[in-house]
Parts: sequence; structure tokens; C-alpha cells
Amino acid sequence: MNRSLLSRATDGSEAPTPGYLYIDIAKNAASSPVACSEMATYLTRRLSSKNNPNIKYKCLKVIAKVSVDPVTRGLLKRAVTQDPNAVIAIKEALQFRGPPDAARGDELNER
Repeated sequence: MNRSLLSRATDGSEAPTPGYLYIDIAKNAASSPVACSEMATYLTRRLSSKNNPNIKYKCLKVIAKVSVDPVTRGLLKRAVTQDPNAVIAIKEALQFRGPPDAARGDELNER
């Protein structure tokens, strides 16, 4: 598992994640089931520990994109659904409401 790749994909900035990172992450996830489960653990920990709406959105986006990628053959989806803490973290992130931004209001929380 390449942590620097995952941290670049889920950084706290408002810039969108480049599309090539999703492909690289999917290839790393498909390399072995251990790497895939470590990736799922990393993403769910990052999802549950951060209160930045950009990080939560990007973590959910990475999980969604890599789960349906044909390269992974459903390994990440299986790793996430078998971990009850991951399912709880995803459900909590979907209901997350952070403080409104001074310039953009509640727009970041509505994604």
C-alpha cells in the first residue's frame, strides 16, 4: 500500500483529486488482498478521524471509485463491507455536517 498516494488523493484542499490517482490506487489495491485491507483500514480511519468536509468527501470518493474499478475485482468493496467499523464510519460520514464556511456557507457540507 502506498500511503503517500492515498494522502495525496484525500488531502484537505478544495482542489479535485486527479483521475490518474484513482487508477494508481486501484492498481495498488489489486496487488494483494493484504494491501487492499490495509487501504480500506487507512481510508476508514482517515474518514472517521478528520472533521474536514473535503477529506471526508474525497475518502468516500476514493472508496466508491476504487470499489467499482474492474482492476480490483471487488476486493476493496469486500474489505470495506466485512469491517463493521468501516461501515459505521461511512454511515457517519454521509450524515456529517460541519460548521459553515464564511465565504461558501453550507455548500461544502451538502456534497
